Amino acid sequence: LMELTMFERLLQLPPFQGLTTREISDATAHVRLDFVNYHSGDEIVMQGERCRGLIYIIQGEVVAEFRDTDNRFCLTEHLPHLKVIEPYNLFGMYQTYSRSYSFASSGRTLSIDKAMVLRYLMANDIIKINMMNITCNKYQQTQRLLCLFPDDTVQQKILKFILAHSISRKGTKEVQIKMTALAHIIHETRLNVSIALNQLQELGFLTLQRGGFVIKNIQQTTDSFTPFTPHK
Repeated sequence: LMELTMFERLLQLPPFQGLTTREISDATAHVRLDFVNYHSGDEIVMQGERCRGLIYIIQGEVVAEFRDTDNRFCLTEHLPHLKVIEPYNLFGMYQTYSRSYSFASSGRTLSIDKAMVLRYLMANDIIKINMMNITCNKYQQTQRLLCLFPDDTVQQKILKFILAHSISRKGTKEVQIKMTALAHIIHETRLNVSIALNQLQELGFLTLQRGGFVIKNIQQTTDSFTPFTPHK
């Protein structure tokens, strides 16, 4: 029963979706599956750490933290539905994690070493296609972001800045940044940034706080907000 439960969980995770229980049993027959239990607050991986395999979240809620290399800002995301940590960084030019991940609750992970992924998992056509889809989806999301707001008002620039550094549009986003730094990043005046943030708060899309702001639902914000004309 425990083994069946494990396979059922695996079938819900990318890149195993679409496999039957027998197929996943055959694909993982020679693969070492490392299960690790965590407490709330425990770190899973750190930003800049080398990606040495696939890490699946099979239980618990994850928080991701991105810190700008110039230390201008920090973006924290609450990701209750995260299933796998940056599988697209397993290959390519930069094979390191783009941010740090920790558990906001008790949790459990399943890890598969990269050598096992290449030797056994990628031999399965369905798994190979799923991995390709994951990579393509990440690229397409980036491309769509470039065309999201053709007018680029100040509000839109702020939202694009947040989305550009976010993993998902779901979950709460907490941004620690000085207004002058945000203005510099999006090439706007501090006054325009201040007006835009205050209007977004008045519309109920974000909450300003000391040293930054919080957005509860950036998808709703992106779909619903009304642009304003900045001061020249």
